[in-house]
Amino acid sequence: MNFSKYFLGILLLTISILSTQAQINPDDHKNDHAHGKLHDDSHRFHIGFGGAGTYIFGEDVLAPGIHVHFIRQMGKHHQWGIGLGYEGIVDEKVHNGLNLLVNYRPVSFLTINAGPGLVVGKHDGEMEVSPTFHTEAVFEFNLAGFHVGPMIGYGIDNEHSHVSVGVHFGIGF
Repeated sequence: MNFSKYFLGILLLTISILSTQAQINPDDHKNDHAHGKLHDDSHRFHIGFGGAGTYIFGEDVLAPGIHVHFIRQMGKHHQWGIGLGYEGIVDEKVHNGLNLLVNYRPVSFLTINAGPGLVVGKHDGEMEVSPTFHTEAVFEFNLAGFHVGPMIGYGIDNEHSHVSVGVHFGIGF
């Protein structure tokens, strides 16, 4: 599947989710600013999974990628959090990254994760460990207790940089 077809599929899924969310809860955001609910999430922990198409710059490769993160949400409205993230990209070179993440939710449906970490990958047949930085933005919508929505991520290390576009699934507990 080429990148433009994948992106179009994600766009259509996003529009479907947004229109469904608006129909299910049209009055959800009444007085959100006045009551602090624009950021409110009652869960202390969040675990998220994502599947993505990952484009690796410089190699002109589109490969499947997965994202997993575990976040401890903090503050009165759980607007901030810290946690761990894993990213795996499967192509000719195996890419596994582990990051310390800072999590920020400026509004209830947008989550931004970013942080430094280490990437373990094969290069010229040998395993290498190098520093990395990963960031992602997730548009999350609550559907029957699950957080679902599109995601976009960017990562950079000593060897390459990449962008990922996919779908995020999460749950709070």
